[in-house]
Amino acid sequence: MPEFNFNPTSDIATSALTRKPVSGGRFNVHTTSDQAAADLASGITDKTVIITGVSPTGIGADAARAIFQQNPKLLILASRSLENINAVINEIRGSKSVENVKPLLLDLSDLTSVRKAADELLRMTAVVDALINNAGVMMVPNFKTTSEGIEWHFAINHVGHFLFTNLIMPALLKSQDGACVVSVSSAAHRGSIVHFEDINFNEGKNYEKFLAYAQSKSANLLFSVGLTQKLGKKNLRSFGVDPGGIPTTGISRDISMEERIERGWWDKNGNPNTELIPYKSVEQGSANYIVAAFDRTIDDQSGACITDSAIDPTTAPHALDPESAKKLWALSEKLVGQEFSYN
Repeated sequence: MPEFNFNPTSDIATSALTRKPVSGGRFNVHTTSDQAAADLASGITDKTVIITGVSPTGIGADAARAIFQQNPKLLILASRSLENINAVINEIRGSKSVENVKPLLLDLSDLTSVRKAADELLRMTAVVDALINNAGVMMVPNFKTTSEGIEWHFAINHVGHFLFTNLIMPALLKSQDGACVVSVSSAAHRGSIVHFEDINFNEGKNYEKFLAYAQSKSANLLFSVGLTQKLGKKNLRSFGVDPGGIPTTGISRDISMEERIERGWWDKNGNPNTELIPYKSVEQGSANYIVAAFDRTIDDQSGACITDSAIDPTTAPHALDPESAKKLWALSEKLVGQEFSYN
């Protein structure tokens, strides 16, 4: 396997100079979730939206807050923790008594849970207009697999979402205006291809946490390509999203402060190293979710990756490769034990 070669300076800061603004340039790196949601309100109001992996202080929670303010018909928040979901619901609704925000228990590391959640979702609503696959894990120190034998990052970040998305596809395809599936990736996708013959790192013998995370983030982008290949003609859109470096979320909880300082991501005083990485606020990160899901001026770019609220021309070619997307789809079907064919 190749060494992890992701360089934050060259791969985030420099590439930002060449990105193509979307929507006539009205969105950019500084755009917040509130600004994006207000601008795209007509595509949010009276729509049904699902966000996975919501937890307090997270990017998904902020996206939920901004979307809620634009009066969706139904906002479904999914997580393996009902406590986290309820905390987010209570935060975004304030003192209001609302019926348009619902919890959904979903454990992406357990395919039985994924199937149960999909069944419940289809009982809750016949139509889904936007699915934001936000849940994820990052740089888990030690190798582990799910009960199905799938490496932890690959299982949670990709395989669980692959199964959930396809199981609720009947509802997505009923969206009157055409649904969108957003898969949250990372600039770290540049660090690794998907190793189709060895996603489990020789059953952990060659495990490297950076590569495991990077491989799963490439899979997220290839999934968007695959959805566009198979369902673009049925009016389904799909985008990958790189929300950027956001130091206040919990996804990096497995990375020690010592390691963050050693890698230069944080300075010696234990603060985010803004000279090396152009860190963003949570609101700037989640704006990408909203642009991807609801901006109809970029329909013809389905399958691309969005970052800084722009189509990212610096996305690694291996994460956009059509043949790799087909191989990933086939591998994912094998891992979940079910085929999904769309005519």
